[in-house]
Amino acid sequence: MTTHEAKTGHLAVTFATYIWLLHDSGRPTTDAGIAAACEALAGGEGNREELANALLARVTEQLGDPDPKFERVHEVAARLYGALHIATDFGGSRDERLREARRYEFLLGLPWLARIYNRFPDGAVGPHWVMVQRMTDVVRIMDPYPWDDLDEQYETPVTDFLVKWELAGARGLRWI
Repeated sequence: MTTHEAKTGHLAVTFATYIWLLHDSGRPTTDAGIAAACEALAGGEGNREELANALLARVTEQLGDPDPKFERVHEVAARLYGALHIATDFGGSRDERLREARRYEFLLGLPWLARIYNRFPDGAVGPHWVMVQRMTDVVRIMDPYPWDDLDEQYETPVTDFLVKWELAGARGLRWI
């Protein structure tokens, strides 16, 4: 990906950044290649964009399909971290999901991945993955690729987010 290309909506980009954030918080993956790419990026030696692209290439390889089903993403995350460290259930009702997401944020302070429906810059509407950083009366969606010149972080009202999340099946991944 080029420096000025929007990364929003690209699963591999969002997933690679999530893996980096887990690594940076002391939760490294068991995959030696991805762990080495994260270490190189953490070391800061060299061009950060090139190092981030190396991580992205390894994550893309793990995912296989450029638009995998949720089950495939969950399978890859479970393989990279162990099934006991990856949770997908946030509860059955809207209130339970909101409460669980907020509890998770309070206890661990880590972002989590959600699949939502949204409008893309080209006008198309469809599902894509985002990293959720905070859920209060607004939801802060993290920049999916912090190593480029584009700031793609945004906030959306919590009710709007919940509707978009529910349209995509209210599925997400989080570290436990």
